[in-house]
Amino acid sequence: MSAKILRLVSILTAVLALSSPAFASGASEAVNNFAFNAGKVIMSNTKGDFFFSPYSIISAFGMAYAGTSGDTAREIESSLGLTKDIHASLGDLMTGLDSGGYVSSANRVWLKSGLCLKKTYTDTLSLCYNSEAYELDIKGMTEESRREINDWVSLKTNGKINGLLSELDPETRMIITNAVYFNAKWQSKFKKSATRKQKFYNAEGSKVVDMMCQRDDFQYCEVDGVKVIMLPYEGYRLSMIAVLPPKGKPEVLKKVDAETFSEWLDNMEEYEVDLRLPKFKTEKKYEMKKIFETLGVREAFTNEADFSGMTDDEPLKADSVIHQTFIDVDEERTEAAASTAIGMVGATSVPMRKLFAEFHADRPFMYFIRDNETGTILFMGYQAFME
Repeated sequence: MSAKILRLVSILTAVLALSSPAFASGASEAVNNFAFNAGKVIMSNTKGDFFFSPYSIISAFGMAYAGTSGDTAREIESSLGLTKDIHASLGDLMTGLDSGGYVSSANRVWLKSGLCLKKTYTDTLSLCYNSEAYELDIKGMTEESRREINDWVSLKTNGKINGLLSELDPETRMIITNAVYFNAKWQSKFKKSATRKQKFYNAEGSKVVDMMCQRDDFQYCEVDGVKVIMLPYEGYRLSMIAVLPPKGKPEVLKKVDAETFSEWLDNMEEYEVDLRLPKFKTEKKYEMKKIFETLGVREAFTNEADFSGMTDDEPLKADSVIHQTFIDVDEERTEAAASTAIGMVGATSVPMRKLFAEFHADRPFMYFIRDNETGTILFMGYQAFME
């Protein structure tokens, strides 16, 4: 079988993966639904660029959810679509992604000295999240504890996420952390000699950017003026999906949901594409508490929170959800990282045919880094070259 045919089979298998029932449930479905629901909230409250990792956030929140009971658990289930099966599903997803060589992720729970966790909870952390519980003298050595957590995050993200915790409340009982790092080369690399200065048009006018250019075969579709292209990384398991709205209509991206995204993937065909994609680097930091509250997760942040599945020592509530991200896209590769920290305090505290298309990303566009095998959206962003 020729290399060309092998490549086509690999791409088609990846495109069809999301429609498989096995991949339309569990962790992948939860992560993807959160991606679009949270993305809409972020976009409505952000003037320009955004970039976040729904995979990192759901991984961290899954560890928090593992310790919930009662109304708190039911609220998370109804708002985020999580079930008790999510823990094993996330564990399988993490194992599969890490085995591919391009994605690495890590989880860790940090405890104040002396806090005793229930065995059922630590078993779930160990078996499903490959996470250990690590004690720190948070009250007595607050600054040292903050630095140790930040150093761990920096190590697990290859130095791309630094200073995740800008401060640490000495009354913090527990911090749940996830870190994810992605580094992969394009399957079809851009030649540096072809990169040129070009105008990128946004709501503020225009800005000159370094525009990467190439002409090659890619999976592509156009629906109602929206252009969608799949840019595979080496090995074809992971891809960037870039979505370009019609000129003058960036607002259509606010309507994108999981169903629409799936339909785009189902409609893709191989085209020869004249591709122009800007080089960009983005670093973002978010406090996600209000986003979770907007999505319906509220009790977990109040004194009525029920995290009794974690410990009998004292009642706990979630106090903050901090999320920090990094992405760097150039001619050769994409490098991305993210980390999420959930602070817990006392609840009493406060087809094969050659077609042609143009994909010129010279205006704001949305993009996703996706695991083709499971359909999971690892990262999601919007690039407008605006702060």
